[in-house]
Amino acid sequence: MQNFEWITPTKVIFGSGILERLGAETAQRGTRALFLYGKESIKKSGLYVRIADQLKNAGILFIEHGGVQPNPRIAHAEEGARKVRAHELDVIVAVGGGSVIDEAKAIAVAAANDAPLWDYYIRKASFRNALPIIAVQTLPATSSEMNAASVMTNGDTHEKFSIRGENLFPKVAFLDPSLTLDIPVQYTAYACTDILSHLMEGYFTATSDFPLQDGMVEGVCRAVIDSLEIILKNPRDIEARSTIMWAGALAWNGLLKAGVEGASIPNHMIEHPLSGFHDIAHGAGLSIVIPAWLKYKKPQISHRIQLFGERILGMGATLKGKATLEAADEIIAALESWYRHINTPVRLRDAGITSLDVDACTGQAMALSELWGVPGYTEKDVRAVYALMG
Repeated sequence: MQNFEWITPTKVIFGSGILERLGAETAQRGTRALFLYGKESIKKSGLYVRIADQLKNAGILFIEHGGVQPNPRIAHAEEGARKVRAHELDVIVAVGGGSVIDEAKAIAVAAANDAPLWDYYIRKASFRNALPIIAVQTLPATSSEMNAASVMTNGDTHEKFSIRGENLFPKVAFLDPSLTLDIPVQYTAYACTDILSHLMEGYFTATSDFPLQDGMVEGVCRAVIDSLEIILKNPRDIEARSTIMWAGALAWNGLLKAGVEGASIPNHMIEHPLSGFHDIAHGAGLSIVIPAWLKYKKPQISHRIQLFGERILGMGATLKGKATLEAADEIIAALESWYRHINTPVRLRDAGITSLDVDACTGQAMALSELWGVPGYTEKDVRAVYALMG
C-alpha cells in the first residue's frame, strides 16, 4: 500500500427530516447567502420554500441564483460571483446535485480571488481563498458534497476541466434520502452509473490486489447495483434511495482508493470531451466509455476484470475454467448487458451522437491527461478507445 494523505472536513448530516437544521448550520458560517439551485423543479416540489424559510428564520439574507445546467457553465458561475460581490455575500447554500455543488465551488473561488475563473481550471492561475459552502444534495452521483473537486464546462470551447483544493470541501453536507424519492428512474440510472464509475476506475487501474480497499469497493458496488434493481421496481423505496445516497458520497471522496497503487481516472479523462461537446449526462457518457476502454485495456488488466466479474457481477460459476481473456470478454459483455437493462447507452449512437470530432475529443483528453496526471496514454491510445464506441 502506498503512503497517502486523506482529509474530509465536511460535516455530514444524514437522514429524513434533517433540513430543519439548515438555518442554524448556515448561520454558523455566514449571514448573507447566495442560494444556488438548478431548474425550477425545487419550486414545484416545495423544496425552495423549505430552504427559504430556514434561511429567513435564521436571520440570513439571501440572493438566489437559479438555472445551473447539468454540465455547469463557467459563464453562469461568473454571473453568480458578480452577485456575491455586489451584495457582499459570505456563504453559498447549494441545493441540487453534483452540478449545482460543483458550480458553488466555482463561485466560491471566483468571488474570493481576482483571476478570470477559467484560468483556475486550466491551471493558469492558483487560488488561495474560497467562500464557505453548505450543500443540500438532491441527486447523489458525483461525491461533490463530500470532496474538494469542481468540474465545469467552458461554453465557448466545450472544454470540461476541473479544480481541486482543500478549501472547496463543503462545510456541511445535508443528505436527506427523502429528497430523492421522486428522481426519475432514468436519471437515477445515470447517477448510479456515475457512482459505479468512481469505484471502478481505481479498481481496474490498480496495479496490485488490495484486500481492504478491494473489499470496500466490491461491497459498495454490489450495494449500488442491488439498490438500483429495487428502484427499477419501486422508485420510492427509501432504503434503496438511502443506500445510493450514501454510496454516492463515499465513492469519490478519496477514501476507497487511498493507498491504492496505480489508481487513476482514464475513463473520466476520455468521457469529459463527450459531455463537453455533446452535453449528454455524465453517467450516460461513462456507460459508453467504460466498456470501450475495458476492451482496449483487457490484455493489461484482465486479472482485475476477472475479479470484477466474480466478486461484483457474481459470475464466478459462469467463468470457471475459462481462459483469462475469454472471461474478460464475457464480463465486458455482461456489463454492457446490464447497462442496457438500466437503459443507459453503450454506443455513441445510443446517445444520439452520430458524428464525433475525434481530433477535438482526443486533444481535450490529452490535455486532461496532463492536468490530472493520468499516465500511460498516447493520442493513438485515446483514438483507439473512441473508435471502439461506434
